[in-house]
Amino acid sequence: MRSVKTETHLSDGRLRLYRMAAVCLGVLCVLQVTLNISLRLAFYNRGNVTAENDQLQTSYNTLTEERDQLQTSYNTLTEKRDQLQTSYNILTKKGDQLQTSYNTLTKERGQLQTSYNTLTKERDKLQTSYNALTKARDQLQTSYNTLTKERDKQKRENNDLMAKFSNLKQTYPEGWQIKLESSWYFLSTVKKPWRESRQDCLQRGADLVIVNSDKEQEFLFGLTKGAWIGLTDSVTEGTWKWVDGTPLTTPSYWYTQQPDNGGDNPANGEEDCVELNTETWRPAKAWNDQSCLHNRYWICEKVV
Repeated sequence: MRSVKTETHLSDGRLRLYRMAAVCLGVLCVLQVTLNISLRLAFYNRGNVTAENDQLQTSYNTLTEERDQLQTSYNTLTEKRDQLQTSYNILTKKGDQLQTSYNTLTKERGQLQTSYNTLTKERDKLQTSYNALTKARDQLQTSYNTLTKERDKQKRENNDLMAKFSNLKQTYPEGWQIKLESSWYFLSTVKKPWRESRQDCLQRGADLVIVNSDKEQEFLFGLTKGAWIGLTDSVTEGTWKWVDGTPLTTPSYWYTQQPDNGGDNPANGEEDCVELNTETWRPAKAWNDQSCLHNRYWICEKVV
């Protein structure tokens, strides 16, 4: 019995060994298969990895080259940027200087504009003054030309009269002069009051002169420095009449503000007689009313 049990026990042990061996063999087979698969996979993956590594290396090299190019471009751009920054700084500085110059020029322009406006106003004032002076000069020139013509005309007339007088002076009594063909004139050499002067003319068959025209007035003006003429308002104050009784109707030759009857000054007395004043006045303004009691030369006129 013991042998049977021992054999049985040995059989079970062998069986277990067999089983263990079988299991180990199976495990080894599985391991072998697994190893084969792993090796195949490893070799396959290694080939793929190598290809990928080559691609990656190529990409890396390409990227490295691009990086270097980019780095070079970056350095170039950085250098250009620095140059541009320097140029920008220079231009900014010049811009500030130009702005300062512009502000200065603007200020100077404003000052010049103000000066120009002032000078323009002064020029306009001067132009106005110049125009006024030119107008006044032209007026004076016109007056001068007119007076020159009148003077020349008077000289010619006086020369004509003097020539006639020279030709006729031997024909007429001493002291008498002739104007035109109608009147003789006598100029006294002494002075007397108006009434005595007229009495002398009446004794000579004449009377104090009556002025009838501008030509006669100019002629008489050239004969004397001051003399009585035949005009008076002794009858009615302010009503002037000639010695022949005719009123003063022809153009008169009163001096400015004359007649004034002595300016109503009692010291001057009544000024009722007219003198021809040739010392400082012009022919057209040579009459002056005077007191009849004053002594003056006189002019007699005889119409023939």
